Order: sequence, then C-alpha cells, then structure tokens
Amino acid sequence: MEKMKEIRIGDAYYPVKIDLNVLEYIQETYGSIGEWEMDLKGWHYSKDKDGNRIYDEKGSPVLYRTEPSIKAIRTVLPAMVNEGIAVRAELQGKPWDEMPDLQIISECEIDYTELAAVIREEFNRCFAVKKACRGKGEKQSR
Repeated sequence: MEKMKEIRIGDAYYPVKIDLNVLEYIQETYGSIGEWEMDLKGWHYSKDKDGNRIYDEKGSPVLYRTEPSIKAIRTVLPAMVNEGIAVRAELQGKPWDEMPDLQIISECEIDYTELAAVIREEFNRCFAVKKACRGKGEKQSR
C-alpha cells in the first residue's frame, strides 16, 4: 500500500484517505459525487436569464470557474481525515479514536485553496488506484 498523504490539523499531522467509504459519505451528504467534484474545483454551469443551462454549438454545457467551494471542502475533510486515521490504525493493528468534525475543521489552518488542491489530489489518487487495479488477475480479450 502506498504511503498516505498527511495534513496538519492543530499541532499534529494526520493521514488523509478517500476510498469507497468516503465516496459513499460524499454521495449521501452532497447528493452526487459529480456535483461535489465540480464545486470543489469551482466549476459552474453558465445559465441564461431564465436560469436554463447554456450549451455551445457542439451541445456541451458552457462552464465558468470560480474559487473552490468551502461547502465541498467541509463536506469531505473530516471524513477523509478519520478514514486515514482508521486505515493507518488497521494496518498497524492499533485501536483508534475518531476525531470530532468540529475539531478537524476548527484546527485546520491550511489555506482553503491549498486544501482544495490536496483534496483534489487525493480524490484523483483514489480513482488512479482503482484503474491500476482493474484487470489484475483477469484475462483480457484480444
């Protein structure tokens, strides 16, 4: 297993992990992983004066970008920190205690744009690992 990225919360560093448990939490809390990801990246659909989405000549929605959503960051930060703590403890055969969400959020002093980048990196890693594992042990057709 690859080494987990760590972030500073208060005076200590904690591992972060996005896996199926965290993805399920995002989906249940936010509505959809795709919507959460767009908000995390600051992407929004352009709309006309009536509130309808605008599409380009190829039929693709027109997007614009703003800053990362604090709501998207707050949604996942406690879950990914606690999942990192749980996974590390499991690998080490040690017990663990969940950190309270409020403690994680209030003691995390990382700039929100930098924090969004860390979260995007971990989110992308989660899918890169799944793609790398796909096909192992399976016969591939030619």
